Amino acid sequence: MTIKRIIRPEEVCAMAGFSRATLYRLEAQGRFPSRIKIGAHATGYVLAEVEEWIEERIADRNADRRAQ
Repeated sequence: MTIKRIIRPEEVCAMAGFSRATLYRLEAQGRFPSRIKIGAHATGYVLAEVEEWIEERIADRNADRRAQ
């Protein structure tokens, strides 16, 4: 079994380089992984999913550069 790590929104924002409002907007648009409930008033994100999202952005950038 692979261990999954949950990270809080503040860490996601630091990793991805955008505000919490942008984080929630992208999530609502289906353009970012969904958060999960980890407590009565707490949510988090699966680290592997956030890292995959970042890798996809890098791959998109690289594909755009190759197409030029």
